[in-house]
Order: sequence, then structure tokens, then C-alpha cells
Amino acid sequence: MSGSPVRLSTVVMHHPARAPLLADLLPACAKLDPRVIPDPRPDDFASPLRTAKAAWAAVADDATHHLVLQDDVRLADDFAGQLLGLLAGHPGRALTLYTSWHTPQNSYLVRLATALGAALAPLSAGEWTPTLGLVLPAARARELAVFLARFPDVVRDEDWLVLTYLRGLGAPVMATVPHLLDHTESGTLAGHPGRFHATLFQPAQPVPHTHWTLDPALERALSERAALSGPRAFTVELAGSRCLLRMLGLERGEPVEHTFGWYWHDWCFLVGADPGRIADAFDRHRRDRPEPPWPALEVWAAGYLLGADAAAVAPARSGAGRPGFVRLAVESWVRSGLREDDLVRLGEAGVRELAEVGVAAVTEGAADPLEPQ
Repeated sequence: MSGSPVRLSTVVMHHPARAPLLADLLPACAKLDPRVIPDPRPDDFASPLRTAKAAWAAVADDATHHLVLQDDVRLADDFAGQLLGLLAGHPGRALTLYTSWHTPQNSYLVRLATALGAALAPLSAGEWTPTLGLVLPAARARELAVFLARFPDVVRDEDWLVLTYLRGLGAPVMATVPHLLDHTESGTLAGHPGRFHATLFQPAQPVPHTHWTLDPALERALSERAALSGPRAFTVELAGSRCLLRMLGLERGEPVEHTFGWYWHDWCFLVGADPGRIADAFDRHRRDRPEPPWPALEVWAAGYLLGADAAAVAPARSGAGRPGFVRLAVESWVRSGLREDDLVRLGEAGVRELAEVGVAAVTEGAADPLEPQ
């Protein structure tokens, strides 16, 4: 129960090919006395599941909670202090300390929670659980280990299996806002293409422990939104330098990784937004300002829809997001959602300029709540 001492068992899933990564990671979490769990058969085919089985089975006997970190992460300052304080206040939660910046559902749900000033973001039950850093109550961790042991190593990716187990508990996985770790540039052993970074990571300036206090009404509203059902069965994406709506069909078994999106200007009426108002607001924003670079209108539309969605989800909290966190979440959206040639052309200054456009759009959209049809 809340107030009981937290005894955190901490392990690091590790492949010997990435031994140099431990030089930074282990000192960063030394206060948690981490144990390294190596791949049992490192010369065999790559299988995160194989090491995950051992990692989740390694719960210390006296632990109240068990944390599994993957070896390709970097941690926020005061990682141990922040995590232990969070667990003391919310001991029964399944907590992920990271979501990837371009996942179709979870990254948007984290940005939505950020716009409303939430400390935790309920995640989707239809998208893989982020397992780069995941902490469970010890009893749940032991149950998960038994569950994972039922599957052969050739399944490889453990994140879908973790989702299957946790979904059966009937409560959403919660992501910390901000995230407490980020992915390094080391690539993935499973061979997934692309770059992977956190949706919202603030490496320095740890938040005060009071930040992790939850608003029950806001949590309920975000949990309902994270169900992605009914008129709320959509997310907003930046992909290929365009703003898209992802109209979800969870009941149809639609693959979460599909790349089809609905262009915002043509289809945003389906989620209760007026494309004319969004474009007019953009014109007002850029009046008396230097012409913003392409694709400023796409970034504006994404930010505006995010702000309008947040205002519809929790009107009383509209605009309550911490400006610094909103800026970080929007900037990661820009970095993950623009084509590589656009990122190169824009450079760092152009990316930051587009992020400011997106932040302004979130504020503008908050005054124009979505009215789902």
C-alpha cells in the first residue's frame, strides 16, 4: 500500500555484443544495485524474448517491485530517486519509463497527457508495451515470467507478449511523463529499422516528487481516451512531413504497424475539427512573422489537433501542460515525423523553429475543442 517501503529489484537485460554500453548504464543506476542478466545463448539467433524470460524470472526474494532495463538506454538524472518516489506513491501500477517517439498510438497518448499536465499517461491496449524500462509489482513480475516461459524463443519480440499478459489484468500500463530514460543510438538487436528515441525525455532537472501526484478525474478521462473506441478511435501523426489522422479499427484486428494515414485537411471533420479554422489560425499566427519553413502548416495542424483533442478530453485541464514538457514533446514529434531530407535541409535551427510553431498551435487548438461526430 502507499507509504510502505519500496524494495526494488533491478536487472539489466544484456547481450555481450553491447558490453561497452554497461560502462555508462550501471553507474547511472548504481543506487538500485542492478544485476546484469546476460543472453543465455548469445551466439544463437537474436531473440529479446530469450533474455526477457531470464530477466523477469530474476525477481529478488524480498522485493516489492521488479524493474527490467534493457542495456541500450540512458537514464535521467536522479533516476533512482525519481523512480523510488514514484513507486512509493503508486505501488500497484504497471509503469513503463519510456515510449518511442513515433509509435502510432502510445506516443500520441503521451503527448495528449503532456498537454494536460498529467504525470502518468495511460497507454493503448492495442499497441505493444514499451519494454525498454518496465517496472511491475513483484508478484506480477513473477507471473509474467511464468507466462513468457510458455513461448519459444523464435517469437523474438517480447513486447507483444508483455502486452497480452498485462491486458489481462484489466488496467492500462502507465507511462511516466516525463520519461525517465531514452534509447541510445546503438540500434536494435532484433534488427528493427529506423531511429528510436523517447517521446518526452528530460535528462537533467529532475521533477520534484510532488509532480507524481495524480488527479483521479484526469486519469479517468485519459484512460477513457486511451481505450481508442467510439468517436475517440483515432490518433494524430506526423509522418513523412505530413499531418495524418490514424482512424483506428481495433475491433477489426487492423495491424498497428500499418502505414496508411488520412490527410488531416481532407478528413479532420470526422473527428470534429474544421480544417478552415485550423488554416485560418495558422495564417493569423504567421502574420507579422517571418515566413516559417516547410512544412510549418503540417506541424501546425498536428499541434492544433492535439490541443483541441486535449480540450475535449479534459476541459478543466486544457492548457495546463508544463510549457517545457510540451515543447520537448512537440520537438520529438517534429524530429520523428519529418522526412530525413527535410530534417537535413532545416538543420537544428529550423527544427526548433518548427517546434515553436507546433507549441503555439497546441495553445491555439486548446481554445477550439474537438466535437466528434
